[in-house]
Amino acid sequence: MVNWKHTVSLMRRWHGCLGPLLLIPLLNSALTGVLYRLARDWLGLRGGQVHWLMVLHEGEWLGTPGKSLYVLSEGLGVIWLLATGGVLAWNRFGPKTLGTKRRQTS
Repeated sequence: MVNWKHTVSLMRRWHGCLGPLLLIPLLNSALTGVLYRLARDWLGLRGGQVHWLMVLHEGEWLGTPGKSLYVLSEGLGVIWLLATGGVLAWNRFGPKTLGTKRRQTS
């Protein structure tokens, strides 16, 4: 049987360790992606004028192998944070009987 409290404790620990490491890359990706789209749509700038935002957004500044690792780490990081955050949220806001032994009625 799975010890739910131990699992949640591990998830919380790993979520807390990896979250800060992924903060800068994910924030960079979100901000540059939004700024690029708004500059193109609202300000009428052409792609060449704001290409530097895409260079930052896609990690091109890291070179070919670095770009691939950057995108992979961001994708896996988002999936990991969503999964562990979902477990933590379920533990906090889910059914209160989860993780506790149910009382047996005679």
